[in-house]
Amino acid sequence: MGFVSVASLALFLLATSIMFSMKNIEVAACSGACSVFDTRPCGSSECQCFPHGMITGTCISRSGLSSSMAKMIDEHPNLCESDEECIKKGTGNFCAPYPNYYMDYGWCFNSGSDELKGFLAMPRAISK
Repeated sequence: MGFVSVASLALFLLATSIMFSMKNIEVAACSGACSVFDTRPCGSSECQCFPHGMITGTCISRSGLSSSMAKMIDEHPNLCESDEECIKKGTGNFCAPYPNYYMDYGWCFNSGSDELKGFLAMPRAISK
């Protein structure tokens, strides 16, 4: 029985390593899920992680998408570039920036909220 568990684990690790090596080959496509807290979430500087939630997002190409990216940020209720934008959208009064240098936007919170404290603590928790 133990041999079956070890064999299953070995097969899972092999499949995972193949999947990640294939992801590096397909970097130019700028597609797939990403985490906004990763330092290179899409594997290439040609791609950017556009968040759908507070932590996860989708990789999209940076080239030629500046106007559509601005439109997506305007339409998303929690994405922001300033505190004033959060107030205007009515989703908070503080724009907390993502901890990665490549993101020009953040997430709206009410200042002093527990959600904001959790958001700001996430990069430290992930790096441990």
